[in-house]
Amino acid sequence: MIARQRLIALLFIMPACGLIGVFVFWPAGAMAHSSVHHHGLTAPHVGKYVGGDNYRALLSDPDFRQAAANTARFTLLVVPIQTALALLLATWTNGPGWSRRTLRLAVFVPTVVSLTVLSVLWKLLYAPAGAAGAGLFNGLLGALSLGHQPFLTSPSQAMVCIVAMSIWQGVGFQMMIFLSGLQAIPAQLYEAAELDGARRRERFWHITLPGLGPTTVLVVMVTTIFALKLFVQPYLMTGGGPAGSTLSVVQYIYRAAFSQRDLGLACAAGALFFVAVTTVTVLQRLATRKAEASS
Repeated sequence: MIARQRLIALLFIMPACGLIGVFVFWPAGAMAHSSVHHHGLTAPHVGKYVGGDNYRALLSDPDFRQAAANTARFTLLVVPIQTALALLLATWTNGPGWSRRTLRLAVFVPTVVSLTVLSVLWKLLYAPAGAAGAGLFNGLLGALSLGHQPFLTSPSQAMVCIVAMSIWQGVGFQMMIFLSGLQAIPAQLYEAAELDGARRRERFWHITLPGLGPTTVLVVMVTTIFALKLFVQPYLMTGGGPAGSTLSVVQYIYRAAFSQRDLGLACAAGALFFVAVTTVTVLQRLATRKAEASS
């Protein structure tokens, strides 16, 4: 009987395992194989074995180092700000009432809109003043006599502009995760604390934050993975410029594969990126287990 149940279970998971093998493990293996060979994009077969030449060329490329630094900078800016803002919004909108529901809906809507559409829209909002007029943001600055800003055309401002747009677009998703965590905290804890004379700030620090420990780690992990995959926003809004200030690792991989047609170099960059994302995910998963064990 037990053997029959195991066979049935195996039959149920075989399609999923097959799909994972075809669309995850096989491409990962092919990427690792191509990363140590000379392989052009249009070549019918993998070229000669070059060992670590692709990796050495990659690590000595200033564009890749700048792309890695830009991606790290984007992640370090987006993750803490978006997490903190999502927590504040979740705390603010938690509870009944049409006003809270309306605010939750307004914050969440950008997450279901195509990122491509939003990137094009925000590029128009950031448009500098010129013969065709200025974007909304520069129009407001001009109306307030604060002076126009270059925004996406400035190496010092472009990444900050993309960070602001990305936080606005994704904070609703993290807010909903925090809302589910808030609603899982027993209401009796707040009632008991209120009877003991605890103020709202004290209830937040001693009940809400500890109760959201595992949820916070999950939000940070998901937000970090999304941030590391940065591609659409700089590709459509700045093309990686100006002066490479918004070039991301994924955009570098895309350019190496489809512009330079060097699939070996692109696969080497992809392999390093895969190792980096996996390392971050494993570390954050360990932190999640620790938070769950202490809660």
